[in-house]
Amino acid sequence: MKLTGITQRKNQVNPASAGKIKRPEKLSTRQPSSVLLHQQMMQLNLQERPKLIAEVSDSHKMYSRLMMAGEVLRTVASELIKLRQIAELAHYSPDQANQIDTIKKKLLFWSQKRLFGHYVVDSSFAPIQTDNPLIEFTIPGLDFQRERLRDEVVSLYINNRLVTLAFERTEDREVLLEQFKMMFAYAHLQLRLNQQQEFVIGMRDEHWRAWDGQVFVSGQGGRYAEGAPIAVQAQACYPVLDTIGRLLVNESGAIQHIEALLERVNKLYLALSKVLKTKKVRANQLIAFCTHPELEQFGSFKQHLANNPELSLKSIHRGFSGPSRDNVIKLLRKR
Repeated sequence: MKLTGITQRKNQVNPASAGKIKRPEKLSTRQPSSVLLHQQMMQLNLQERPKLIAEVSDSHKMYSRLMMAGEVLRTVASELIKLRQIAELAHYSPDQANQIDTIKKKLLFWSQKRLFGHYVVDSSFAPIQTDNPLIEFTIPGLDFQRERLRDEVVSLYINNRLVTLAFERTEDREVLLEQFKMMFAYAHLQLRLNQQQEFVIGMRDEHWRAWDGQVFVSGQGGRYAEGAPIAVQAQACYPVLDTIGRLLVNESGAIQHIEALLERVNKLYLALSKVLKTKKVRANQLIAFCTHPELEQFGSFKQHLANNPELSLKSIHRGFSGPSRDNVIKLLRKR
């Protein structure tokens, strides 16, 4: 017997299903960043909120300091332009001589501008973004370029601190550099080499402001003369306020010093403008994380407390929770 019925039914088309078209499944859409940010705020652990508030405070303090630093740089650039215009004159009147002193006094005032108890710019007019900014300088004759024909001990007296450097002619240069870095660290200074193999010394800005820049050096006849220490002036790597303060406007080279500082201030301001944009975005993001839907529903606490004090106090009493077990354990461990 031939099974022909199966093949016939298989080839038949159901007229009812001929007009039906299967609908395609919906494509999954990617959620926008605002929705993801809202979900992250909803899932934010309330125990971490004090850390978040501290981070917001630090972020806004830094942003405010940098904003004031930008104002300082704009004012300094304006005063330097006035000083350069007077320096370009062949002769200036007594009134213009008084104006020179006024400009220097303004530069000193703006360089000492503080916010939250901290300077906003250092002695080289760079905006301060760290806790301990450094001012780098060099000492004439202190480098690795001089020929090493004999051993020599060099003594440096920097800002009431003694630094002793033992130059051994048979020792490797990298080993000597690490030893010298350690000796400078004992005096609260930092050391590095530049491309000319000169010793670049870093001093904290607060110490630099109180220092006269005099370094007393003594050697054994190689790098420095033997005998009584000689006084040399530290040379800052960047134009600093002291350079303008001691500058005689009518001497040769005064205009070059003013233009060098003006160029540095302009570069610092351009770099600061880029940093401020990123800092502002970061600060706004942290503020968004501090908001919470419950706070929006609750509204102003002062307004609710004034309208219905009894209900507000009951809400506070119900919402109050004592110290958690983890907090108690941490406090006991500290004791």
